[in-house]
Amino acid sequence: MTLTAFIAALLTNAIPGLRELARRSWCTKQRSRLRALDRKIVWVHDGEKVPWALWGADHGFFELEWAGHLPYLRAVAAVVSAPLAVG
Repeated sequence: MTLTAFIAALLTNAIPGLRELARRSWCTKQRSRLRALDRKIVWVHDGEKVPWALWGADHGFFELEWAGHLPYLRAVAAVVSAPLAVG
């Protein structure tokens, strides 16, 4: 275990709520990356972040899809709130 990983694990256990804050921050960062003009998808290569990606998709940060065993994120489709025209 590296020193950075050890300190991160220590802080996670020492400060309640730090893990949720880190997860929300990661999801916000991924949503920002998806909003960039040249980004269509963001691959989730880190297996430890898959639960965070699932949480982010459940909470509306982005959509989660799978390419085989590798998950990727897509921007949430825009919701149209205008009523449909009936003619």
